[in-house]
Amino acid sequence: MDEKALDIFSAARARRDVGRIREALAEVKAGDVARVIVRSPRYGLYALERTVRIGVGGQPLVGDVILATSSEIQRIDLGIDAPQAALEADVVDPSTLPHGTPVRVTFLTPTHQTFALTGPITAGNDRFLLVGSWIVADEQEAVVPGGDRSG
Repeated sequence: MDEKALDIFSAARARRDVGRIREALAEVKAGDVARVIVRSPRYGLYALERTVRIGVGGQPLVGDVILATSSEIQRIDLGIDAPQAALEADVVDPSTLPHGTPVRVTFLTPTHQTFALTGPITAGNDRFLLVGSWIVADEQEAVVPGGDRSG
């Protein structure tokens, strides 16, 4: 993984940046590109980047994170470059990625368009590998450590 991708974590504070979160919430609108850094008790510290959309209840969302209500959000960065799917990325056998391996994964889906996840691989006692709450690999899929994976 390149140093730039990991820089977002070295800048993460030990506590939530409430002031910066409030500022971002006052500015954010549908169509903005945002990076949300999440600290989950279950999945650790990870980042999700994608276009902001408005959910059913009128709340802004980035992926599965409701920006105005999630107590796990550490920081919201607006005005970042939109993530690009890495369609030419190398693929790696998921069995070579131990728990905790830092990865950056991109997805291209009809629902979410292109979005990116950055963080450590979480491996459990099943066939799935996750970054945050997102499944990034199973027995038939692959991800690229330190690079991108598009699916």
